[in-house]
Amino acid sequence: MSKIHGGNIFQFAHEQRIEPYEVIDFSANINPLGPSQRGLDALNNQLRYISHYPDATNDDVLNAIADTYGMDKNQIIVGNGAAELLYAICRLPGYTGAFVPAPGFSEYKEALEASNIPVRDIFYRPREDDNGKPYFEVPYLALETFAAELKGQDGRIIVFLGNPNNPDGTLLDKAHIRTVASMLKDANSLLVIDESFIDFVGNDPLRDNDQSMRSLINEFDNIIVVHSFTKFYAVPGLRIGAAFGNEKLISHLHQYIPSWSVNTLAQAYTEAALNDVDYIKRTKQELNEERAFMYNALDAIEGITVYPPSANFILFKVNREDITANTINENLKKDNMIVRNCDSYVGLNNQWVRIAIKDHDTNIKLVEKLTDILKV
Repeated sequence: MSKIHGGNIFQFAHEQRIEPYEVIDFSANINPLGPSQRGLDALNNQLRYISHYPDATNDDVLNAIADTYGMDKNQIIVGNGAAELLYAICRLPGYTGAFVPAPGFSEYKEALEASNIPVRDIFYRPREDDNGKPYFEVPYLALETFAAELKGQDGRIIVFLGNPNNPDGTLLDKAHIRTVASMLKDANSLLVIDESFIDFVGNDPLRDNDQSMRSLINEFDNIIVVHSFTKFYAVPGLRIGAAFGNEKLISHLHQYIPSWSVNTLAQAYTEAALNDVDYIKRTKQELNEERAFMYNALDAIEGITVYPPSANFILFKVNREDITANTINENLKKDNMIVRNCDSYVGLNNQWVRIAIKDHDTNIKLVEKLTDILKV
């Protein structure tokens, strides 16, 4: 089983004896348009200030986030990537256990274990709908059962869910989440929803995304919604994320985030990129087109089961015993390509592959290579 995330282009480049920029990286789910030029210009303008400390209040960034997503500024906290916020959440006192999705982002479990909180997996089950389309079933009933059993007991838990979930792209149902959140509230427990990829979902303006659970923080004081800006705005090297929640929860979280956690360049880039309306619209339009193209192209390849995507990545299962994700990556190496072997996800093995959606020409190259590798 692999223990690394996607996007390790430096190791791959070293092994291939090439420069990192030569790697065609389908293993990391980053906006194929690259960074916002407006954001890069702002970043460059701020270089003169790197000999000073960043704005500890993150005031300009918080205002930009509040305006973009239609939220109250006091309901938002920012950190050094979504990962720092996940670790901070796990340091909130009094929690005695946790549930994480399986498959799901490994950082949930790592953050919980760092705070010595015991973890249990909640398994998403591969299913087929009435039309034969594959999907992963969210175990709402199991979550409700766990929450009901906790009511009146001393234990408090944290439940993590992805929306969309990584690596399968499953979206949450708001009615079910209301029920789960209500039952967890009765059990004095917390629901954390990771929306690191939510901006890629749909074609509506960011604040009007009906698939987001952000609005539920106004109904429940036990929900935190975590958000990443590095995926949609294509700057994972800068590190900035946010969390939305009840003002009291956000105030508690501030105790676990160091001063100057978000650096000057990340502040400048994010504020400008959030206001780059043309970039956001172009990302949505091009991604929607390429997502449909890639799903249909992959679905036409024999020997794999492709799960309908919701964001900027696609999960598929190889149905042949003689070919694994390792086999695919070995064959792609000669073209300096890499895809995500999903064997590090609980519940999956090396027959599962996740690919990022990139620009059209690059996507075509991958489809052609996969077709050749998987041909009978």
